[in-house]
Amino acid sequence: MTYLKTHILGMFLLAHGLYAQSESNYPELAAKGGSIEEVIPIGWQLLSEARGDLNGDGLADVAFAIQSPTKETIEYNDGFESDTVHTNPRVLGIYFGKRNGKLNKVLQSNTFIINRSTPAMDEPFKGLQILPNGQLQLNFYIWECRECTSWSSHEYRFKYQNKAFELVSYRESTTQRISGDETSYQVDFQKGTVTIFSSESDEETNEQTSDKQIIKFELPQLQSIKSLKEPFQWLFQNLHI
Repeated sequence: MTYLKTHILGMFLLAHGLYAQSESNYPELAAKGGSIEEVIPIGWQLLSEARGDLNGDGLADVAFAIQSPTKETIEYNDGFESDTVHTNPRVLGIYFGKRNGKLNKVLQSNTFIINRSTPAMDEPFKGLQILPNGQLQLNFYIWECRECTSWSSHEYRFKYQNKAFELVSYRESTTQRISGDETSYQVDFQKGTVTIFSSESDEETNEQTSDKQIIKFELPQLQSIKSLKEPFQWLFQNLHI
C-alpha cells in the first residue's frame, strides 16, 4: 500500500534536518518548584500550558512549552533560494504534582517543540493539552509557504506508562489547496492499526468520493518522547511521525 505524501512535508523535513538548533545553550529546568513560574527560566516566554492528571495519582500535573528570548539565525538554502530564518530555542517541560503542592520534573525535551525552519513557513507548533483520560496531546501544523498547494495537521498523543511518555496514537490530515481533497491517517499503536480516510472531488461532476482502509501492524515496543526526540523523523508505515 502506497500512501499519499505531500511535497510540503518533505521540504520541511529537509530544511529542519539540515538546520535543527543543535548548538543552542538550553537551560536545565529546575528539578522542583512550588509553581510553574518557579521552574521556568527568567525571561522565557510561555507558549502553551496544560494541567491535569498524567500519572493517575489524582494530583494535578503540568506540561508546558516555553521559548527563549534569545533569537538564533539559521542560514537557509534549499538549493533554489537562500535566506535567513530567525528562531528561538524551545523547551518542553513536564512536572508531576505532589501532595505537598510541589512540582517534580519528570521530563525535559529541547527538541520536540519545533520552530520555523524556512523563511515563509507558518508557525508549526499549535499547543498542547492534557486530556481527561490523562494523555498528553501535542499539535503541529505544517504550511511551508503561502503559495504552497497543500498543508497538514498532526496530533501526537502520549500516555505515561513504563516510566515513560509513550506514543499511543498519531493523527495526520493533509488538505490539497486547489482540489480540496483530503487524506487522513489515524495510527493506534496499542491496537496496531492504521486507518486511512480519503476524500476526493471529481473535477467534471464535482461529486465527492470517499474511501476507508484499515491496515494492521505489529510493533515490538512503543516509541516515547525521548526515543522520538523530535517530530517527523521516524519513518513508520510510510508516514514521517
